[in-house]
Amino acid sequence: MKQIFFTICISLLFSLVNGQSFYSLDYTISFGNDETADYIQSPSFRGVTFEGRGFVSDNVSLGGLFTWSTFYEELAGATFSEDNLTLTGTQYRYLNAFPILFQAHYYLGDDEYEPRAFLGGGAGAYKMVQRTNVGILSLEHNNWHFGFSPEVGIMFPVSMGTSIIVGFRYHYVVKAKDTMNFSWFALNLGLAWDNY
Repeated sequence: MKQIFFTICISLLFSLVNGQSFYSLDYTISFGNDETADYIQSPSFRGVTFEGRGFVSDNVSLGGLFTWSTFYEELAGATFSEDNLTLTGTQYRYLNAFPILFQAHYYLGDDEYEPRAFLGGGAGAYKMVQRTNVGILSLEHNNWHFGFSPEVGIMFPVSMGTSIIVGFRYHYVVKAKDTMNFSWFALNLGLAWDNY
């Protein structure tokens, strides 16, 4: 398994360095869904995404991404239960999500000087750190998960080798150990630039 992962990483790096490729840095706004929204209702305005994509044909790219999104909410007089422990008081709830994903995308059209819509998705590892603070007590879950993330977006060229990229992504993180299922929607707005 490690050899397969290593081979994929080397192939991805090779395609990004030697082929037509681009990188992007995005501001990410996230909105919790299902159990994530039950835990923290407030959207996250603290997120950043870094991506690299290499084209294997005119309309298909392979790549990877790293994201850091932080959810936070303060709840006065709330009750939180876990296993045989129940806490009541002002709660400070935190959720830090760190997806590291392998991605594939398909692009509509083939003119790099015109706006290009794309759809795709990614799969890989998610580091999820969930913490609830009540007074001096703190409950924390810190686990690696598997997850996947479909995406749709559009690229707007603004100059030679530079584009504005807007994407809408859904993250679904599979339950691990005694944690909940995490899921959220993410809106990305960023700048993409070619590697040459």
